Amino acid sequence: MGDILIMYLEDDLDRAYRIDCKLRSKTDLAWIKREEFRKVYEELLNAHLKGVPEMPLELAMQSVEEILGNESIRFNNEELKEKANETKLT
Repeated sequence: MGDILIMYLEDDLDRAYRIDCKLRSKTDLAWIKREEFRKVYEELLNAHLKGVPEMPLELAMQSVEEILGNESIRFNNEELKEKANETKLT
């Protein structure tokens, strides 16, 4: 299955970005720029829709927002190392 063309509102991206920033703040991780987050958001939506192609986009966006808001979300190794180093310095 190839890439899926996903159209979404900038308001949807902004809402998901705010969720991501709140979680990053709660876990003392640096925020990423909104335009960097756009790629993350699109990849999450794409992966979700590929897994369940019949899912309406609105439900996929809600699911992505739930994933982003989940405190057990996993950050990449570089971010986790950065956080560990910051903790050691304080």
